Amino acid sequence: MRKTVAIVDDDPAALAALGGLVDALGYRPLCFADPTDFLASDRARSVDVLVADIRLRDFSGIVLHRRLRAEGLDVPTILVTAYPDEATSRRALRAGFHGYLAKPVVPEELLACLRRATGQSGPT
Repeated sequence: MRKTVAIVDDDPAALAALGGLVDALGYRPLCFADPTDFLASDRARSVDVLVADIRLRDFSGIVLHRRLRAEGLDVPTILVTAYPDEATSRRALRAGFHGYLAKPVVPEELLACLRRATGQSGPT
């Protein structure tokens, strides 16, 4: 069974691209343009991994991850950003995020992060 990856990005083009990439990598994408819609969805409680943009309209991907944890959901999270910087990357990885990727996302890097997040070593 394919693992489910929730993707939250308020840029429609980035959301579509990430959704297509996640699907091509063998995972089942669940796409949300709004973090509030994701939190309100009953599907938020059953995803295997979250891929979230750091800069979202209402709040950041980091805040989204924290809200899930506050609800008792420890969803492995990969952050993506169009504005990467080393300091934020180090802080995110030290804080337990499963990846920090620059847009456009490199497929091999995303696959490595998804495999780490789901505990898989080979094909999905």
